[in-house]
Amino acid sequence: MMIKSRVLLSTGHGFLHLECVQLDHGFGRMLNRESNCSFGVGGFMRAHAPWRFLAFALVGGLAGCSSNSAPTVGPVPSRQSNDAVVSVGPAPFADATASSGINFTYRNGEESAHFAIIESLGGGVALIDFDRDGLLDIFIPGGGYYEGKKVLGYPCRLYRNMGGFRFEDASSATSLNKVAFQYSHGASVLDYDCDGWPDLLVTGYNRLVLLHNEKNDRGGRIWVDVTAKAKLNDTQWSTSAACADLDGDGFAEIYVCHYGDWDFETNQPTDCTYDGKTRDVCQPKRFKPLRHSLYKNKRDGTFEDVTEQQKLRKDGRGIGVVLVDVNGDARPELYTANDTDDNFLYLNRSHQGVLALEELGLLGGVARDDRGMQNGSMGIGVADYDRSGRASLLVTNYENELPALYQNRTDNGQVRFTYATLQAGIAAIGSTYVSWGTGFLDYDLDGWEDLLIVSGHAIRFPTKTDRRQKPQLLHNDAGKFKPQATLNWPYIGSPHNARGASFGDLDNDGKTDAVVSHLNEPVAVLRNVMPTEGRHWIGLRLIGLNGADVVGARAVLELAGAKQTRFTKAGGSYASSSDPRLLFGLGSHSNPVNITVYWPSGKTQEMRGLSPDAYWTISEGQPGKKE
Repeated sequence: MMIKSRVLLSTGHGFLHLECVQLDHGFGRMLNRESNCSFGVGGFMRAHAPWRFLAFALVGGLAGCSSNSAPTVGPVPSRQSNDAVVSVGPAPFADATASSGINFTYRNGEESAHFAIIESLGGGVALIDFDRDGLLDIFIPGGGYYEGKKVLGYPCRLYRNMGGFRFEDASSATSLNKVAFQYSHGASVLDYDCDGWPDLLVTGYNRLVLLHNEKNDRGGRIWVDVTAKAKLNDTQWSTSAACADLDGDGFAEIYVCHYGDWDFETNQPTDCTYDGKTRDVCQPKRFKPLRHSLYKNKRDGTFEDVTEQQKLRKDGRGIGVVLVDVNGDARPELYTANDTDDNFLYLNRSHQGVLALEELGLLGGVARDDRGMQNGSMGIGVADYDRSGRASLLVTNYENELPALYQNRTDNGQVRFTYATLQAGIAAIGSTYVSWGTGFLDYDLDGWEDLLIVSGHAIRFPTKTDRRQKPQLLHNDAGKFKPQATLNWPYIGSPHNARGASFGDLDNDGKTDAVVSHLNEPVAVLRNVMPTEGRHWIGLRLIGLNGADVVGARAVLELAGAKQTRFTKAGGSYASSSDPRLLFGLGSHSNPVNITVYWPSGKTQEMRGLSPDAYWTISEGQPGKKE
């Protein structure tokens, strides 16, 4: 049983909202709900010392709160609400898996009954136009299995986009079948040597794999394992990675999330149970976190480990990572989602060729939730969901934790985020999900980026919810999210044990599609079939000067006095890479539009008179070219 009492205090500096929650074991908790600070109750008390006594006195008085407690002063949004599900309409996505030609399943080896935590994480998906024919292809990590207590990897798979939403297996034709993969999780797209062809980085247990995209003697493309040649000697358990130019030299660095110190020899506990009798996967806290790694691109085909030099934090069971500009200087920052540890935000203080990062997760308000609690964080979405012109962050979390929407309130370079899950309506989906992959996408082309979250439990035998869980689609109504009633919709209306999700326009019709990976269930290919008659769009492919990496760039479209902003980013979702192109929904507007691009080089480029319903290639300093 849970009974709540709330008090809203006016401090002269803002509001401090105190909530007492009486649980069935009788303990009370003080939770920070609304304040003008972004660092929780502890930070508020330190900043406003005169209110310490009053606040704690109130909490002490409320510790024995009951259903007769005083009512809330002022409107306070509920953390969980099931009455906000709206919009029974046409299904925006069709499950096109069967007709697409894609038939592949990520496998985690759980049939061996080791109940190892590595089995919980699953894998992601990477969208990559590896042959540069203008169509996004699909790369899928394969997972792994065991021989006794030896951890081994399944092959990964590459599907070439043939057009018309048809794909063919190109793994053999591209020599992918010759690569010795580890137990794999994630895939990150990068052009590490700036040759104009996208390469791949695959994460997994005790090994990274860097695949170079090369021309073969028949004029096609093949994958060559250059991990050792590139000096990427990472032998830790890696989950997600993201790659972007951090120091302004045009060449992409590599950031790798590491998880924990699990292995069969030294740390494979066998005493974990959630019902008191059934063995299951152990909790993350049973494993010491591994330090993440940062590799500087030396521009000669090799990388240098600069983890110690950059003083990366030593905690953090890393699961998700994204590189995107959050402070408006067109240079990418680095944000990680960590499992039961503080999430990290590294501000980019680098200058030409010299790396410099500063960790400000707690001070910036993105390390914990609104209660000051560390969450079991998994996936990350990025968008200007409120048309502020700033990149806000959405983090998916474990059950009993809401997805965390951190609204970007950065001003004059001072980075500050506010927890906005309740105010933005996302709390309406509740906190019963264990959520992983996520992404913002304007599925109906109304100019506001909507939100898709996929979920699935991390343990084998959950006691409160099902292992397979339904995806959540939330429509963005001018900055407020409304969960959609999806009961009879293909795929979204049914439960799955989902992990990674990638988002992109697979058929170049201007509508964002999705590809979702699962545990021991075939990958799903979701085609956007939302009726959009009378609505228009425009897409951009940004290319840096001399092939320079463009992560950090943003494009701003002004229409009818309102601005839409889209950000180039690397990583995001969970263990996945999505379409690098930027897509704007124009609603009913059918006339040419003007777009301004802010490049990582510091230059600004205004493109005027771009006709809609088409993709445009924008090369830095050059006129736009319609595709």
